[in-house]
Amino acid sequence: MYRFKRLMVGLALSDMDESKIRYASLVSRLASSEEITFIHVKSAIDVTDGSPEKSPFMPSASSHELIGERMRELVDKYCVYCPHGVKIDYEIFDESQLVDIDILRRIKEKDIDLIVVGKISSEFTAEETIPVKVTRKAPCSALYIPRGSWPGGSRPSDTRILVTVEFSEDSSGDPMQFAIDFATEYKITDISCVHVFDVPLGYYKRGKSYEEFSEIMRKNAEKRLEEFKNGFDFKGISLSSFLMRLEDKHYTAILEVAKKKNINLIVIGERRKKAAAKLLLQSVTEQLIRTTTVPLISVVAKGKGMSFFEALLRI
Repeated sequence: MYRFKRLMVGLALSDMDESKIRYASLVSRLASSEEITFIHVKSAIDVTDGSPEKSPFMPSASSHELIGERMRELVDKYCVYCPHGVKIDYEIFDESQLVDIDILRRIKEKDIDLIVVGKISSEFTAEETIPVKVTRKAPCSALYIPRGSWPGGSRPSDTRILVTVEFSEDSSGDPMQFAIDFATEYKITDISCVHVFDVPLGYYKRGKSYEEFSEIMRKNAEKRLEEFKNGFDFKGISLSSFLMRLEDKHYTAILEVAKKKNINLIVIGERRKKAAAKLLLQSVTEQLIRTTTVPLISVVAKGKGMSFFEALLRI
């Protein structure tokens, strides 16, 4: 099974941290994690006394000691599921233009398996936030927790999983295996998967109507889905499959299934693409990360993309 031995959790020292800490502690319990590292990037807002924009969670002085104290207070209060013996570390980074590289280097040094962050803003901007930069480049899985998400309890058997399927090893194989392993470990009897197919713009050149060609694409998707499923041992777990025709956006079709099935964990594949950055910002994965209202885990097999990652750290 995927084993998240070492977690890293980004803290903003705001009201968003409660959900992240609770989920991180639950994951650490389920995965029998050995270590959780809580980090905070100290910015100008941390040192501005009396600012009306300042979070009530922020310390009133600039010292790392006060920030560290506040981090410990939050973790002590909300880290309710942590297994006995798990090691807790705290690290503070000073904000800089390359702070994301500093964090990525630390991820490598500590051999982190899973990063836990809040849900990324739904707004695309020219200057991306530190969590966006870090999770996009890190060679490990990432768990995104929307504000207000709440573990309904410590029973993992209640988890309702939805896996996005794109019929490729990178984007579907690792997430599906993760879902199977998780379900097997925690006696979850069924999982769901969704694939979104579209009708090519030039469908009419084949002498078919839109609906006729749509049916052809659906049957092709059904065949590929069966071939995909044959590559896994589901160990008795029931798989509910959903084939959705693209009507508007890929991610909205996926979220429609998530709502219909009352899903509380979405599992997706690779965050990184070989396309240009502009196209990456508009990818299905990025849109899901930005719009999901339930926890979402982006699964990356440990070590994937390591050549790119090593090159990045030479900057």
